[in-house]
Amino acid sequence: MNVEDIVKKVKELVGEGNIEKATQYIEDHKDELGDQYDKVKDLISKADIGGMLDKVKNFFK
Repeated sequence: MNVEDIVKKVKELVGEGNIEKATQYIEDHKDELGDQYDKVKDLISKADIGGMLDKVKNFFK
């Protein structure tokens, strides 16, 4: 599996709200990601922060 395919799958999982599954998927493919690992992991953390902000906004509606 190449890096592009892994990133695509991670984006799908994040889009579905499956942050934990996306994180595990990254860990499972850590060796294949090589030096792109940190960049992909940052993608998850940014998505997780965005999701948390949405939940907080909805709390006050």
